[in-house]
Amino acid sequence: MIQAYKHILVAVDGSDQAELAFKKGIAVAKRNDAELVLAHVIDTRAIQNIAAVDTFTYENLEKEADALLGGYEKTAKEAGVKEVRKVIEFGNPKRLLAIDIPKREKTDLILLGATGLNNFERLLIGSSSEYIMRHAKVDILVVRDEQKTL
Repeated sequence: MIQAYKHILVAVDGSDQAELAFKKGIAVAKRNDAELVLAHVIDTRAIQNIAAVDTFTYENLEKEADALLGGYEKTAKEAGVKEVRKVIEFGNPKRLLAIDIPKREKTDLILLGATGLNNFERLLIGSSSEYIMRHAKVDILVVRDEQKTL
């Protein structure tokens, strides 16, 4: 049985690994004539310890995320993806990308880049990819390199 995906979620953050996931996401979306949902989560855990965080800071972070996703959206449309949507969320990226966003967006495939963290960093902060693989209810593709195209 060949799986046909219709709602593909790609987690993007501007990293090289996310770029690879995005490129593969375009290929999968085109092959399946699927909607491509580009998601960026602003990790509020990283900024909640800064006392001077105000609405201006949050607005700037959201504008930066929107600009980042806008570039991805333009590239995907130019590559032939018919339906592209952007999702920007504030919160815990692990939970939002594993559970909340996929459920709301009716996602049937999540693509994300391998974290690239070393063993010590994974021990301290944990891997988002690992968390998503354990908790997501849909298929997941963790992209490690660009040698294999789908």
